[in-house]
Amino acid sequence: MKNTKTRVLVGLILSFYTLCGVFSTSASAMTTVSCEAQSTASYTTLEENEQYTQVLSDGVTVGSRILELLFGKDKEKTKVLAVGGGIFGIKLKQSQVSVVEARGIPALSSGDIILSVNGKEIKSADDVRRAVASSGGESVTVRALHKGQKIALELRPSLEDGEYKLGITLRDMAAGIGTITFIDPETRFFGGLGHGICDGDTGEVISMESGEVTGALLGGIHKGEAGKPGELTGILTDSKSGTLITNSECGVFGYLYKIPEGAKILEVATSSEVQEGEATILSTVKNGGSAEYKIEIFDIDRQSSGSKSFKIRVTDETLKALTGGIVRGMSGSPIIQNGKLVGAVTHVLVANPTEGYGIFIENMLNASNARNELPRAA
Repeated sequence: MKNTKTRVLVGLILSFYTLCGVFSTSASAMTTVSCEAQSTASYTTLEENEQYTQVLSDGVTVGSRILELLFGKDKEKTKVLAVGGGIFGIKLKQSQVSVVEARGIPALSSGDIILSVNGKEIKSADDVRRAVASSGGESVTVRALHKGQKIALELRPSLEDGEYKLGITLRDMAAGIGTITFIDPETRFFGGLGHGICDGDTGEVISMESGEVTGALLGGIHKGEAGKPGELTGILTDSKSGTLITNSECGVFGYLYKIPEGAKILEVATSSEVQEGEATILSTVKNGGSAEYKIEIFDIDRQSSGSKSFKIRVTDETLKALTGGIVRGMSGSPIIQNGKLVGAVTHVLVANPTEGYGIFIENMLNASNARNELPRAA
């Protein structure tokens, strides 16, 4: 469709949409989106665990080759990156079709994967709809992955509103808005979010078939308060501004068509350079561009290989007045300390929206390198 826009309804759960992974203590700073609702398609977003919301991570280590790529073989050629801070839209096509709800079918549960219908491999929710519609009301054989085990079911569609249906709500896409963390000035390779886009039912990082980066326009702010994470609202525009190639536990990665004008170029800090104390974040919480806000870094976990490397506390009175602290949509906001890019915002504590978590920039770059996408050092 031409000139259409996808409205972002952060935190709003619709019949064809699920919010990904909000836990009772902290919240991911990525906001969520609903796309065009279809009778069997459902759309997800992004988030995680510990009474904060969103993400995961595991087993990422920085090897000598990564250090060489980041900081130069002789450690004199320090890696520099363009710093983000702007919001971006995400549209992600899942590589599998997952079950959100299965009314009256106890053998299926949320998070199961539909493999085939009547022997035809399923690649999208529309594939299921077409197979059921062509059944003429006769029973269909559905093969699925249920809690890791392959099962086969004989299901008889029922006629509802002139269309044969199985009573299963499916999801094959995810959409949302977040913040760009960095862009390589030579290759336009970028990273954002600092955490993965997860399935809202299983908490697993979504296996991605393809994805695109779009423009995003902010529509408003729902301020955070104790026990209720805030969020940015807005719309995804039709303008495609890049391509996603990886959805990982430490962020999403891809290529932008161009580098945002006026982007700061900063050196990249190692995790050992991150210090407790004052720092700033670059975030876009209203239209007109990003702004720098004061924070404090504390409780640094030097052994962290995931998305919760250290805690952060918002001290900037302007940001607290605007948002209440950290809100969904700010995931990926770059963290700057002593003139270097040290990490990104990833989570907000549900009990206290002025506090949350950040990830080492090393961890994000290492995650991208694990998929052979780390840009070359200067």
